[in-house]
Amino acid sequence: MATGSEGNFIEWDDERYSTDIERFDKQHQQLFKLLNELHVAMNKGESDDEIRRILVELERYTEYHFGDEEEFMQDCGFSMDCADCFYNHKEKHAEFAEKVTDLRQKHEAGEYITMEVLMFVRDWLDSHIAGMNQDQNYSEYYHDEIPDDYEYSPGKLKKDRDVEAAHPEALQDASMDDHEVSLASDIHDGGSLSIPDEPVAAWFDRTAQTYDDEPAVRPRNPADTETQTFAQFRERARKVAAGLLEQGLGPGDRVGIYAEPCYKWSVVDMACHLAGLVSVPVSTLYSEGRALHVIDDAGVDVLVAEPTLPVVLERQVDGVIPIEDLPAAEPDGLPGFDRKESNVATIVYKLGTDKHPRGCALTNRNLLGAVQMFAEELPLGAGSVGTCFLPMAHIYQRVAAYYLWHTGGSVAYMDADALDEQLPAARPDVMVGVPQGYERLCETIQDRMTELSGARKLVAGDGDVARAYGERMREGESASMGLSLKQRMAERTVFPSLREEFGLDDLEYALTGTNSIDDDVLHFFWGLGVPVREIYESTELTGLATITEPEDYRADVVGSPFPGTEIALAEDGEILLRGQNVMDGYWDDEDATAYAIRDGWYHTGDLGEFADDGALRVTGRK
Repeated sequence: MATGSEGNFIEWDDERYSTDIERFDKQHQQLFKLLNELHVAMNKGESDDEIRRILVELERYTEYHFGDEEEFMQDCGFSMDCADCFYNHKEKHAEFAEKVTDLRQKHEAGEYITMEVLMFVRDWLDSHIAGMNQDQNYSEYYHDEIPDDYEYSPGKLKKDRDVEAAHPEALQDASMDDHEVSLASDIHDGGSLSIPDEPVAAWFDRTAQTYDDEPAVRPRNPADTETQTFAQFRERARKVAAGLLEQGLGPGDRVGIYAEPCYKWSVVDMACHLAGLVSVPVSTLYSEGRALHVIDDAGVDVLVAEPTLPVVLERQVDGVIPIEDLPAAEPDGLPGFDRKESNVATIVYKLGTDKHPRGCALTNRNLLGAVQMFAEELPLGAGSVGTCFLPMAHIYQRVAAYYLWHTGGSVAYMDADALDEQLPAARPDVMVGVPQGYERLCETIQDRMTELSGARKLVAGDGDVARAYGERMREGESASMGLSLKQRMAERTVFPSLREEFGLDDLEYALTGTNSIDDDVLHFFWGLGVPVREIYESTELTGLATITEPEDYRADVVGSPFPGTEIALAEDGEILLRGQNVMDGYWDDEDATAYAIRDGWYHTGDLGEFADDGALRVTGRK
């Protein structure tokens, strides 16, 4: 065993440990590094919090590495060639992972970690990685038996299992994308849509020059950064684009962005477009395991990140650029202008609970198509203001920001937990939200109603008047004489001041997407005079599919298709969509793409039906 000549508890030695598979050598070296850090922290008497941090990282990285290694052994055929070897290997992994978890739990319970325990961990890693019947065994198989053109795709096995579960019928024919889809309904068309044949870089540059000195972005805290004009935004993005290129990046390289929604996030986003780079949002809401998967699956080369970036993510990429210190250079012939509309511009992974989500590869045309869909359906005048408090990993939020800039509007960045404080300062024309945001705002406004007194309290109640009136609207029924009288009085004496107090008085469009919103919340806002419109969408559809009309209060109806979108039903009732918003495909996953997109139709997995007027109603999942 190699102990460190420089004082390391365990030292990497290529001759002893290398599998000659770069991916796993790097992961093994990371395990060595974490064990050395733990050894140093204990010897120096570091705080319990610091030791716990290292133990947690060691536990999580062990889980990640073992899972990756086991999938590789299955993917390359080692598990079939020597099943006993594979299952023995898995058992060894499980035993060690249990030991690391036990170590962390005992430390949290106040037990002292002895040197004997550390030596056990060290000796296990040494024998497991160097042993000819363990890691060196699959290494030998890989180099002797696997063709040179083999490429390991992390997560592919799970994706294939997910596809099989979701589309078992597709396994009957490997070429489903060549088959014509049988429709059981008419095709409902949202109308024509004109999309410029250009990359996002050209669109942004032209838009910024058109609106020049008009405000483009409004920061969360005006004390930190002044409002930026389109000209300032353009200049900053161009310089950062040049700076990124000077880091050795080139067109098509993937750049991860790990940050809360803010002006600098958008600067990096547009800089990637201008430099021809492919952006990959890595939400700060992701678990470390999910974030590791996104970085790994997309092949992220460099990560632009906030200071809160977990160490385990930092070690997964070739380089990290602090978002507070972005590189800048004088731009000269930025390659983003030469990208084609069909080129992938961003890879977006769904926010959700799936630990290994698929990446949706969205092209320049997808993004600009979504911008035009927004602009056609929801016209805005220059100088309008829209909100941005959702993670930019929500493609719906991101293309909404593009839409605001397209119309000469500005984006107001906000904290999702402080909307009641920040909305009044922005007074938005467009609120880009999700059900959870409206639910929190509803609770806050209702709490404010309980503080009213006298006649105003009598008229408005604690929200029951607004909610009851909205419910009658939803059911298509006339309100009783008493309720109608209360509503009219509330609209004259209470509701306008409440809308003004919470910054909702200028709202032209209140939008909610991602999933269905609670009926009571909808009823409340409708009764309050804030007609919330629901958007049916998914990441695969660049965040847009259908939208409800302002006065369409029917239950379960998700509206009509955006311009440029067609909707139909399959024979089993599945909702199918076709249009320029349909993704290019799942990143590096041709099989899943072929199952999801057939004959140009994206299969949503949702079941639905059409109302008499053609509006779509979602009835469940397949």
